[in-house]
Amino acid sequence: MGARTGSRAPARRDRARRLRLLGLAGPGVLLLAAGLLWPFAAMLGISLHDVYPDPQALTARHYLQFVEDPYFLNIALRTFLLAITVTAATAVIGFPVAWYLARSASRWKHLVFLGVVSPLLVSIVVRTIGWTIILGNEGLVNSLLTGLGLIEEPLRLMQSFWSVALGMTHVLLPFMVLSIASVLGKIDGSVLEAASVLGATPARRFVKVVLPLSVQGLAAGSVIVFCLTIGAYITPIWLGRGHVTTMSISIYEQMVVMVDWPLGAAASMILTLATLAVLACYGLALRRHAQR
Repeated sequence: MGARTGSRAPARRDRARRLRLLGLAGPGVLLLAAGLLWPFAAMLGISLHDVYPDPQALTARHYLQFVEDPYFLNIALRTFLLAITVTAATAVIGFPVAWYLARSASRWKHLVFLGVVSPLLVSIVVRTIGWTIILGNEGLVNSLLTGLGLIEEPLRLMQSFWSVALGMTHVLLPFMVLSIASVLGKIDGSVLEAASVLGATPARRFVKVVLPLSVQGLAAGSVIVFCLTIGAYITPIWLGRGHVTTMSISIYEQMVVMVDWPLGAAASMILTLATLAVLACYGLALRRHAQR
């Protein structure tokens, strides 16, 4: 009898601990449900209406219209290509900075950290306008090249895919740097010393030791940058100036300019589901890599 009672005590403690954890997570879960799931369900309902407001019937023609129209497909392709480009650029540029912040013993690294974090204290609108001042027809770059006599007419540096990618890379670079640095700082220095003792060159040590151990930071930063780029609005519309239309801009035009809420809602649902599918494939690839 005593043994049976003793075996039930740990089970009751585990049940009580799970209930406490559930109670702690409850407010956050409710907040996420109210701020994410409810709007998601509302947008799904609008996308299935034939017209909005005052719908007459349910239909899926707005989804078919999006999939069958090359215009929308090109916008979707451009949006995901922009997200992939910005993610790759921030990873390549941010990794050396993150390595310096995590591994350097220099007293100047605090200033570098301040330089990485300080853009987050400035509005995205202000930073985007700053790139307008640099890349505009009368901006810093064109004025400098004209003053040096290298060009006669201003170069068209804005209104292009690459100007938007440059602006988005600048805006989102701190997220990638901080994500990678948080993981690089946990790498044991003795592991790198052992690789050097065994004859690994710096390049081989980076590929075989540092990069695999930093996958979690790269993954976290990539997800953040990818998702923020997918939903970006201000930077593409300001630096693209109508020549670089992304999904967020198209959804705004459908809902506000064309006042076609069902089509705009369908586009937003397709964008959300496609993003979740890409993230799911990315997570599956990372899980397979971790199991090797």
